[in-house]
Amino acid sequence: MISTRRVTSFVRMQAAGLASLAFATAAHAESVITEIRGGVVAQGWGGQGVDKEQGAAVNGEIVFQSPEFLSIVLAPRPVLGATIAFDSDATSQIYAGLDWRFDLTDRFYVNGGVGGALHNGETDPFDPAIDTGRQNHTVFLGCRALFRLSAEVGYRVTERLNASVYWAHLSNANLCTPNEGLDNLGVRLGWEF
Repeated sequence: MISTRRVTSFVRMQAAGLASLAFATAAHAESVITEIRGGVVAQGWGGQGVDKEQGAAVNGEIVFQSPEFLSIVLAPRPVLGATIAFDSDATSQIYAGLDWRFDLTDRFYVNGGVGGALHNGETDPFDPAIDTGRQNHTVFLGCRALFRLSAEVGYRVTERLNASVYWAHLSNANLCTPNEGLDNLGVRLGWEF
């Protein structure tokens, strides 16, 4: 029969091991992940899609340390993100790209980004599955995979916390028809590691 003392000791050892692993993983993640960002955006703020797809979405990003080989192009940081629309009929997206940050002062900065996105929005205005009542309120993006541009003006509230105004644009660059594009404008908070 196994004693309670042995079981308790075993559980403590396992918990200590898991805690050590968690701290080691977090320390490693901080050396790879440089920032996390999140906020809310309003959709339909520009392009031909303006006044069509209006609504709100939540946005989140993970920003990674710039790899050494990107230093020849001003060391952009790789970004993975998602914008999830609150309305099930609105466009959500996942994306990846590169993000350049330029400090204007010790507190103010600007970011610019390029990349690609996959979305769940409408592509074909002649799709018979689309309710005709929604035709005039839907952005048609032509392709499932799109180009993505972003810009951000931010302020460092503390050494680690920042707040920003954020804009992102999706477009197929006229590689597909139609190319109405979709712009998002919002506010975000970021935490730098």
